[in-house]
Amino acid sequence: MNTSPMPFAEEGPRISCLMVTANRRTLAERSVDCFLAQDYPNRELVIVDDGEEDYAPILRDIPADRVLHHRLPKNPATTLGELRNLSLDLARGDLMAHWDDDDWFAPRRLSRSVETLGDKAAVWGEATLMHLDDPAWLDRPYLSWFQGGAPSTIVHRRRDDIRYPKERKGEDSTFRDAWLRLGTALIPKAEAHLLIRCFHGHNTWDRGHFERRLALRPMQIVEWQLRRVTGTTARYSAFRLTPDQRAAFDAYVAQSRALGLF
Repeated sequence: MNTSPMPFAEEGPRISCLMVTANRRTLAERSVDCFLAQDYPNRELVIVDDGEEDYAPILRDIPADRVLHHRLPKNPATTLGELRNLSLDLARGDLMAHWDDDDWFAPRRLSRSVETLGDKAAVWGEATLMHLDDPAWLDRPYLSWFQGGAPSTIVHRRRDDIRYPKERKGEDSTFRDAWLRLGTALIPKAEAHLLIRCFHGHNTWDRGHFERRLALRPMQIVEWQLRRVTGTTARYSAFRLTPDQRAAFDAYVAQSRALGLF
């Protein structure tokens, strides 16, 4: 899959990709590279950064008018929800895309979101791929279904009346649900590879949060338990990726290794 920089243009509505980060430059470099590789031309990256690391080296390939890096001093009282609201305020686009610093995004992540959005207020994915940075799981990505859809995949229209709650985690689910009354679209699980969520040991959520997403639905729980008892976990349904999903995962692994992430 293509990860080389793609051209910018004014074609279509501007999408502001919103990243909240702090002292994660190595991880964020992968996310920035994914932003550069997007095939949707009218995009910008908005970064809210309350860390001390210098991000300038990983932003050098983004044109000055396509990146807004807002730095502020660390305040332990400030919540993740408040930082996300600041990114909404700084954004200049007509559309906003959740763009976490530790996720991986396929080159068509933005264009497919816009195509699926249509005339709705917001769009998000039914599922994502999930990966645990652990030797035992290195080549075992899995399809992760979310009740109501994956909050981290949301792309929404600009609206000043919908805000993130002032919470330290879980704020994205509450934010997602606020859009339901306005009309939303859903990207099917077949395109779960548009975003890969990565557990690296320093996530907002602990490892258990990621592992639980291996089997959330009742049928999945039964299947997973039976396969563990019978020693057939390798054939578990969530591990069966489509060719497109496998290609995306292979690209993610290659990019992560090139950056020394694992």
